[in-house]
Amino acid sequence: MVKVYQGGSTGLVQQNKKVFFKSSSRKNDDGIQRKIKNILKEKFSFDLVIMHFGGFFIIIEEDADYFHKEFKFKLFQPGRYTYHVASFPLKYRQKYIDILISKEKEFCLLDQYQIEGKEEFYRIVNVSTQKKALDFTF
Repeated sequence: MVKVYQGGSTGLVQQNKKVFFKSSSRKNDDGIQRKIKNILKEKFSFDLVIMHFGGFFIIIEEDADYFHKEFKFKLFQPGRYTYHVASFPLKYRQKYIDILISKEKEFCLLDQYQIEGKEEFYRIVNVSTQKKALDFTF
């Protein structure tokens, strides 16, 4: 049985708790997705890492391959990236959480927040099959 935990606090960045690195504006995001995925998979052994970027949740590399095979997602390579990506709109967040739970996948989902008054973002693990991963901030 897979248990899913939900959490999150937008105050974590100001408190400097569980912050691995601070991301900057989207134009400097090249490679941030890969860093986030690799850190979370190494630390928590997740099967899948799903990240909120802009108006979509994105899945990269081997995780995108899983979504392509399992759900027939299209794979694409955004112009500046060196890896392939799959994505789905924000409104399907709960749908894929429920599906992954039913498939007993170990996963986490990060939500994106904008820093007030800046063009910078941070991401927090708000959904996870491992409670100890909640609130990790990037």
